[in-house]
Amino acid sequence: MYHTIVRAKTRRIWARMARGDYRAAVDMAAPTVRFRFVGDAAPAAELVGRDAFEQWFADLYRLLPDLRLRLTDVVAKGWPWKTTVVVRLAVTATLADGSRYENEGVQWVTLRWGRMVDDYVLEDTARLAAAIERQHHAVAQAAGGR
Repeated sequence: MYHTIVRAKTRRIWARMARGDYRAAVDMAAPTVRFRFVGDAAPAAELVGRDAFEQWFADLYRLLPDLRLRLTDVVAKGWPWKTTVVVRLAVTATLADGSRYENEGVQWVTLRWGRMVDDYVLEDTARLAAAIERQHHAVAQAAGGR
C-alpha cells in the first residue's frame, strides 16, 4: 500500500512537471537535498540545498523555455525512512531555431519521510549537448539579426 501511495504522489508531481511547473520538485526537496545531473557541460551539476536546486531549474528553463519533462514509468521500494523512487522520463523542447529536441532519462531519488534527500539524473548527454549548442547558436543569430 505504501508503494502505491508513493507512486501516485510521484505521478502527481510529474504531471505538474509536464506542465513546466518545476516548483513541484523543489517543494518536495529537503533543505539539504543533494542533486546530481550527470554530464560535462551545462546543465550538468552537482549541488546541495533546495535554493541551489531551484536555481538549477530556473537556469534550465531560461536555457530551454519550452522544456517539457514527462514521466513514462515509476518504481518505488523501501520504507518511509528510506524510500527509493526510480523514474523513467521523456524530455522534449522546441529550440529557438524551430528544431525539436527529444531525449530520455532516468532519475534515481531517495526519500526520507516523504522528502527528497538525494536526486540523481542520467540523460543522454551527447544529445543534450548538441541541442544546447543549437539553442545557443539560434539565440545568438536572433540577437545578431536585430
